[in-house]
Amino acid sequence: MAKQEKVDKVNELKEIFKNSYGLIFTDHSGLRAEDAVVVRDKLVEVNSYLKIIKNTLALIAAKDVFKGINLEEVLKGPTSIVVSGKDMVSTAKVIEDFSKDLDALKVKAGILENRLLNPEEVEKFASLPGKEVLLTNLVISIKFPITKLVNVLSALTRDLVLLLDAIREKKERNNN
Repeated sequence: MAKQEKVDKVNELKEIFKNSYGLIFTDHSGLRAEDAVVVRDKLVEVNSYLKIIKNTLALIAAKDVFKGINLEEVLKGPTSIVVSGKDMVSTAKVIEDFSKDLDALKVKAGILENRLLNPEEVEKFASLPGKEVLLTNLVISIKFPITKLVNVLSALTRDLVLLLDAIREKKERNNN
């Protein structure tokens, strides 16, 4: 690889590292080409993508972008990065599923909000409920107190109507 080509690759990796929401570093040994296509398709569905990298170039880029994070141990052996869109949980779920099913794409580490995550922490992301479930739970938790308030307020009105109706019936009986 020519020197300028290496510089361009390092600059490309720097941009990826700077602009990504989250990263998952994986060991892609054992990943067959047809499985890689399936993984890439699933990642596109969650607004993420897989990129196979050269460790030496990635290390140069990472030292410039991630100050205080040492990736020397992570960037050993066959390494690929999964660049997450806005939903790191969905990305981690896809990687976790393929890691179990294919016995490939073993998680080495992750980076989220400029913090190094160990493989267990990335697995915890995969076990979280999806964004839709969390939003549904949020809406339910917001709606519940409002529903209770509406029921209490309507009970007051309903009780007043029942009381007035009982008074009317009593007056009608007394008049007859």
